[in-house]
Amino acid sequence: MAMAIGQAIWAAAMSMLALVGAASAQDWSMSQFDDGSYFSATLAPIDGPGPALVCGERSPRGLSPAATGNLEPDITPVGAFRLYLSDRAIGAPAPQRMIRDDVLIVAGGSGYRLRGLRWNAAFSTWQIDLPATDPSFAAIAAAQEFELRYDGGVRRLSSAGFAAGVGGLSTYCQTMFASIGKPWPATQALPPARQTMRQLAEAGIRQSCGGAAHWTPEAILPAQIDGDGAEDIVVDWHGVTCTTGVPRPNCGAANCLVEVYISALYPRVGAPESTLALGVRLQPLTNGNDALAFAGSLGSCTRTVGQTRCETLSYWNGAALVPLR
Repeated sequence: MAMAIGQAIWAAAMSMLALVGAASAQDWSMSQFDDGSYFSATLAPIDGPGPALVCGERSPRGLSPAATGNLEPDITPVGAFRLYLSDRAIGAPAPQRMIRDDVLIVAGGSGYRLRGLRWNAAFSTWQIDLPATDPSFAAIAAAQEFELRYDGGVRRLSSAGFAAGVGGLSTYCQTMFASIGKPWPATQALPPARQTMRQLAEAGIRQSCGGAAHWTPEAILPAQIDGDGAEDIVVDWHGVTCTTGVPRPNCGAANCLVEVYISALYPRVGAPESTLALGVRLQPLTNGNDALAFAGSLGSCTRTVGQTRCETLSYWNGAALVPLR
């Protein structure tokens, strides 16, 4: 039996997406399809592995699928894109694992977990339906490149052409859905990408200083504290000097402020966790996250011969930083 038209088109697209190449050579391109029975549009990289965004429904021309042979079309929800990921990009399913939660899109320092990726055996690909306003799309559009992180590794992709491509995809999909009496919600503009923790930390330093500041490389530590794939930031004010006003506004005789910008708290809380300490370092944990080792004086811990200070370990418990006992 000949392969259905929709499946043949998708197989060709997946062959293109499965090519392994450098991120710098990658662009994004949108294609449209309407055989009279179903329409679809696809935004995908021209070269290299990566996700493909698709929308589709019955064609306004109203032809029978039996007449066109299109028996496996893409039919997507109103106001959503279907994201496809080739098995060659992130691996085929393990036995009895038809749904997975390990894949992250990381762009601009923020991570977006694809919870509930489902295996499509007909197309040999993973898929999930996402709102057209999903913040991951805005983050990809605003970045020069982004990453796909999964249990088997990391794939880096270029964002060149994505912003224009996703805009064109959204316009086409809205127009076609409206033509068959299924208009998308009125607010379909992509939201702005949220600030990264590094941007927030640097802005927080300048705000505390009342102007410009400079800092040592050790003063701003990139970390993975909450395990969401987005970069968290630890600011140790021992290494920060304000250019104007008080040079070290957040330091006393020995202790300085340590601020922890955790992506899981933004924008719900919107403020860093903070404490006073003699210093801070990152301590890797067995789960792949980082704990924070805050240095304190001997008065805060059990005295040991030859010891001049001690450390208190704190880790993220899913809601807050708590001492590691």
